[in-house]
Amino acid sequence: MIKFLLSFLLIFTFNSYSQEEIRVSDIKVEGLQRIDPGLVFNNIPFEIDDKISSINYSKTIDLLFKTGQFKDISIEREDSVIIISVSERPIIYEINFFGSETFQPERLSEGLAFMNIGTGLVFDKADLVKAEQEIAKQYLGHSKYTARVVSEVIPLDRNRVNINFYIEEGRISRIKSVVITGNRTFKKDDLLDLITLRETNWLSWHNKDDRYSRQELSGNLEIIRSFYMDRGFLDFKINSTTVSISKNKKNIYIAINIDEGDEYKIGTIKVSGKIPEEVENKDKEEANLKDLRKEIFIEEGDVFNRKLVNQSSQKLTSMLGNYGYAFANVNAIPDIDKINNIVNFNFLLEPGKRIYVRRINVSGNDKTKDKIIRREMRQLESSWFSQADIDRSRARLSRTQFFDGIDIDTPGVTGVSDQVDVNIRVKERNTGSLSLGAGLSSDEGVVGTVTLSQANFLGTGNQVSVSISTGDINNIYSLSYLDPYWTEDGVQRGFSVYKKETNTKGQLNGAAEYSTDSYGGGVSFTLPVSEYEYIMAGTLLDLTTLELTGNAPQAYKNYCTSTGSASGTTSCDTSSWLFYSTYTIDTLDDSTFPTDGEKYTILADITAPVLDVKYYNIGFSAQKFFPWGGNYTSRLKGEVGYTDAYGGDTLPFYKRYRMGGQKTVRGYKEASIGKKTYDSVYKDYITNGGKHVIQASAETFFPVPGLKKSDSLRMSAFVDAGGVFDSLSAFSEMRYSMGVGGLWLSPFGPLNISFALPLNDGQYDKTESFQFGMGTNF
Repeated sequence: MIKFLLSFLLIFTFNSYSQEEIRVSDIKVEGLQRIDPGLVFNNIPFEIDDKISSINYSKTIDLLFKTGQFKDISIEREDSVIIISVSERPIIYEINFFGSETFQPERLSEGLAFMNIGTGLVFDKADLVKAEQEIAKQYLGHSKYTARVVSEVIPLDRNRVNINFYIEEGRISRIKSVVITGNRTFKKDDLLDLITLRETNWLSWHNKDDRYSRQELSGNLEIIRSFYMDRGFLDFKINSTTVSISKNKKNIYIAINIDEGDEYKIGTIKVSGKIPEEVENKDKEEANLKDLRKEIFIEEGDVFNRKLVNQSSQKLTSMLGNYGYAFANVNAIPDIDKINNIVNFNFLLEPGKRIYVRRINVSGNDKTKDKIIRREMRQLESSWFSQADIDRSRARLSRTQFFDGIDIDTPGVTGVSDQVDVNIRVKERNTGSLSLGAGLSSDEGVVGTVTLSQANFLGTGNQVSVSISTGDINNIYSLSYLDPYWTEDGVQRGFSVYKKETNTKGQLNGAAEYSTDSYGGGVSFTLPVSEYEYIMAGTLLDLTTLELTGNAPQAYKNYCTSTGSASGTTSCDTSSWLFYSTYTIDTLDDSTFPTDGEKYTILADITAPVLDVKYYNIGFSAQKFFPWGGNYTSRLKGEVGYTDAYGGDTLPFYKRYRMGGQKTVRGYKEASIGKKTYDSVYKDYITNGGKHVIQASAETFFPVPGLKKSDSLRMSAFVDAGGVFDSLSAFSEMRYSMGVGGLWLSPFGPLNISFALPLNDGQYDKTESFQFGMGTNF
């Protein structure tokens, strides 16, 4: 028995020892078509000369499946050779869409790429089923509830496939009814007017407001909630929202049930927390900030208004931010008395640490020099952080018109809790241009323009422009140069020279014909008084010869005689040396399409008594914008002025104020407004303008209906008024109009159009309801 056990143990030991000594002599991979064998070898946990007994076949198969390249894997052994057999997943070669009108194929392909379905990706049938469901789901957002999506897989050679999606979009399901229940204080119709989802109406084909989407409904519910919360209903809630669809999936029914709750009023208001000394102890210029309580927009006894509460918190946060507390937090903590329907507020200040700016970094300015950007910055290095200064810096950089994009961020400095850097990234625009163009104007006929300009000359911020403009009335040739920072304090200096030829040829309807030939030049300086105020002063030497036609009005001939020319002459010199100055306050938020802010200008001109023309001019103009939100804004604009000769001279008729045309009172022809007199020589009723001018306009700007927001196109509705007089008692010569207009900043220059109805045109007034202008105006 003992011998038998010893023999068995010896045989078992020998066999085990032999098995352990067998090693992998070769590894073969079968079934590969497009995949490199290296992918397999890099993902298996063994190699040649490893012991066969150490191979974990299950683990090997799992690792290969994880590559996502195979749909079937098996492993076999022939003596010391390991054979790995694989079946590759096919590669997607092309994706096609048939029947899709709502979505562009490119957009669908971009969405499918996030689901691992795209050209060059590995095909998985499970992903294809999900893709069909997701595409159909997208059509639900466009109110197409009957949409069906079917896919087809077409095998190709080299283990590739094409995928075709066949889409039946179906018809649009439209909102049949929207019902709001539970309202007691406000009428149902008033609430329905707030939301954008509407029952099908005669404008739905254009507004598309009868198409249901979950996202838009959520937004509409928030609009209703905000409406109530801003009118005192602190406990307002939406109990339920039900959306149902008819059996034929043609009509959608929306039911909203609300609970208004009770109306609450504001109780006590206080400000607590740590108030920084910088905010408490301010100099005289900032005395209005001494009492933080005055900066809150709600008062005790007011009806609760969530919007005003939030704005109050934002205002206090902004104030702290302007004193360096960049990460300040202000919480409006309510204390609700449900018995008396009163809510008390405690505005808790948490200023945090005071932050200062370590460094200002500028990038993206390949052409523009660093100093050109830094000189516009109102936030300075090594000074306390101020959000107001950051915002103003962005606005000033935008007004230079040097950049298409301006991004400013303020990351914290690593390892330091009270410092930030200001990183400015700009995207430069091409500020140099050579434009050749032509335009049409209802005032000036055909206008041709050649302009060579560089608004950022050699990256210095200086402006250089050469321009030639030809039209039926004016031909102008000009050269100008402007250094916006002639001194480090921001004093501007500009030079200009020009030659101008004017020939009215009866184009100024209601005014007589004359022509001038002028050339001259000047220099100007602009001194900044504050961030929003500046004074400009300059001088202009103008050498002009005036030519009159044979049938020129007698008043024109009398003027030439007054300059010392022979009686009855049709030619005279009208040269002048003009000194001018303006004082301007400008807070407009944009130089092209302002939506907020105001601009006021006082001007005074006078000519030196050394040449032919002696006159002076004083005036005031103002405009103020009122933003409504939603890309709507209104503007009030006005101008008054007075001009006259001095030293016993006669005021040149071409220096008198003119009124009418697209830039003043629309609906009346250019320069046609004013007292009419019959001239026996000219044989027509003409106006000689006036010494006084009054002009006003109220205009509301809005996007073009049906067009997405555009930075280069907008429409307006307006009311214009204006007149010119020799005596302010002659207000009967004031003219009024109303109408609609449009402005497009086209590649060929600004295009202005207007349609206006004169409201009180006189017997001899020249009216023109439709007016337009295209091309550069001078």
